[in-house]
Amino acid sequence: MNTKPLAVIITLIACLISCVISIVEGVGFALFVKRFALTALVFFIIGVVITVFINKGFQVDKEETEKQNLETEDGANSEDFQEEDQTGDEK
Repeated sequence: MNTKPLAVIITLIACLISCVISIVEGVGFALFVKRFALTALVFFIIGVVITVFINKGFQVDKEETEKQNLETEDGANSEDFQEEDQTGDEK
């Protein structure tokens, strides 16, 4: 899963909401810019933290899936060898 743009998307949505609220309230330009900058900074940091946790979660899940696949492949290979040994003994 591509989680790279997740922080930017979260930041843009938060900034859009902040802009709409500031426009509806009719705040001055200086306060508008301060709110916008603070919102962008805070939500970008939150987005990066969320992205890191998601990447760690998928990495652990991916490693567990790979281990299970290797175990099932090893088990299937050993069963094939056991079947060959049994047919060889019967001859």
